[in-house]
Amino acid sequence: MPPCFAGAKRPLEMVVYNPAAAAAAQNKRARQEEATTSSSSSAGAATAMVPHAAAEAPTVLDVAPLNAFPPLRPPPPPPVAGREEPPCLRRHFLAALGLRADLPVHFIDEKIVTGTDLDPHQNRFRIPGAGVKHHLRAILTPRELHEANLLHDPIPMPRNPPRRQQLEPPPSEPQNNAAAAAAEGGEQPPPPPGKRGKVPKKQGKVHGGLRVKLVDLLAGAKELLMSRWDSSLGTVVKGGGYLDFVRRCGFCAGDAVEIWAFVQRRIRLFGAVLCDDSLLHLLVVKKGQQQPPWCRCCCPPLPTSAAANPSTKFVMA
Repeated sequence: MPPCFAGAKRPLEMVVYNPAAAAAAQNKRARQEEATTSSSSSAGAATAMVPHAAAEAPTVLDVAPLNAFPPLRPPPPPPVAGREEPPCLRRHFLAALGLRADLPVHFIDEKIVTGTDLDPHQNRFRIPGAGVKHHLRAILTPRELHEANLLHDPIPMPRNPPRRQQLEPPPSEPQNNAAAAAAEGGEQPPPPPGKRGKVPKKQGKVHGGLRVKLVDLLAGAKELLMSRWDSSLGTVVKGGGYLDFVRRCGFCAGDAVEIWAFVQRRIRLFGAVLCDDSLLHLLVVKKGQQQPPWCRCCCPPLPTSAAANPSTKFVMA
């Protein structure tokens, strides 16, 4: 009986080493490995890629949908040589308006204040068309251009020539009798021959417009509307309270003024909003006279009578 050790599952057996049997087993393993290698090489040769002449490279079209790109806007106009910014603009006024002190300020144009700019029946301030085309449109977004009717150049509508007045034949007796009967009934009699009746005044077209702020260094800021009229292609600033604001600016017919514009755009840094968008500001400065070294923010307080007038309230926001 073979020896058995403690904890062993089966007794140990003694095996006699046979060199011939070990060599035969080694030769058998070698033949199996050789057969496996040859089969794998044949399979690889069957699936090998055969080189061939390269075909012509395909043409890649760099296209995108039309609505994938916003309308291209011209770059902002360069600063005009020889034009100095109004005094106190960056030192006091931009901060009082709640804007950045390093905001770009663009010169738009200069003009002569006309009587229509101060006429209460007109109630609007006209901006020169050349300044709007070459300077103002470049700093506005497509949405702002659309609201101000400046996105596309409309074709001016021809005005109807005045119609020649035609003399009507004298009324006959039945017509006079009809006029007398209408007068007795309380109706308005027809106009006399050769004269036109009173035509009711046509109501003006509601233009709407882009919300802007008209700014003066002494009078402050007033929120109004800017729009271009289709009939005359003139760009005007209008709205309630315009005439009272212009009177506080002290403009008179014949004054030479400069028009400046600035607007603040939103700036984000790491998800935080450093400054938000603002309305377009149009600054009107009188020329030809020595400007005072102060503005509304640093001038002496107004007299008591002017301070008590609610129409002189300075609206900066």
